[in-house]
Amino acid sequence: MPEHQMGAIEYWNMNHKKDANTDWIAKPSIFAHWAIDLFPPAGSVLDLGAGQGQDSRFFAQRGYAVTMTDISTVALDIAKQKLADSVQPRVTILNHDLATALPFTDASFEIVYSHLAIQYFDEKTTHMIFDEIYRVLKPGGIIACLVNSIHDPDYRAGTEVAPGLILIKGIYKRYFSSTTILPFINRFLVLVLDENGETHADRGASNNKNLVRFVGKK
Repeated sequence: MPEHQMGAIEYWNMNHKKDANTDWIAKPSIFAHWAIDLFPPAGSVLDLGAGQGQDSRFFAQRGYAVTMTDISTVALDIAKQKLADSVQPRVTILNHDLATALPFTDASFEIVYSHLAIQYFDEKTTHMIFDEIYRVLKPGGIIACLVNSIHDPDYRAGTEVAPGLILIKGIYKRYFSSTTILPFINRFLVLVLDENGETHADRGASNNKNLVRFVGKK
């Protein structure tokens, strides 16, 4: 196993153990509630970096077939425990490192979704991730992702190691704006691109509402 992957797994396993008892981890995200209105009425969803599965469960409860992926086995174990019997047949759980190619054939999904997961990689890997999303989407398929913003206070709290890529608290995070994300999403038709995203944690504490929301079409 590569060193970078070992570090990522350890980091995320630790964080998911810490987050397991927070109130927000059980609730579908604000972004999921907003984005679902832009989804086709039925189909398959690939949830990248799904964590403990709150958004995957939300989509499955609304009738979508969901494949949820995450690098953290701790997160996926918790997600399995939280799956209600009524949605289990519609949810597939897969351990996957986003820094590697997606293990799906071309044109496999109507929707690819990601909540704060496509933001921990260097430029080359980030391009690869968006290329892989494009590949596995069906023609006319929808991508919906939420990513870090350069307006986040943490953006200035770390060390910039490359444009937009910050070393902070022992990990690399990429911070976007509605302009700097453009080279990564240029293969998609932009349906929504703004800096109005937020999380439950933001709403409860800092009241930040500046995360980058992108919804596109293949």
